[in-house]
Amino acid sequence: MVEIRVAVSDATRVHGLTRRLAGVFDRSSISFDRSRKEVRVKSEWESRGVVQVVDAVEEWLAEDGVDSATLSIGSRSYTLAAPPPIGVGL
Repeated sequence: MVEIRVAVSDATRVHGLTRRLAGVFDRSSISFDRSRKEVRVKSEWESRGVVQVVDAVEEWLAEDGVDSATLSIGSRSYTLAAPPPIGVGL
């Protein structure tokens, strides 16, 4: 079992992320720690859970206008940045 934590800077936008995660995981596997501003997902290591969390966070960043999010898996942390708007950099 692994716990994946997603730190969010704006707690008002957490609903979009938890909704996306609930489409992949059981609701009992997802929680929000309001004091730490973290969404937590419990998943099996052998499953595609980590990839599914990353995919859900990337979709959330793109669709909800969030600049970035920090994912923590065990003792490692990774920052995911929102993709640039379509047409930027062309």
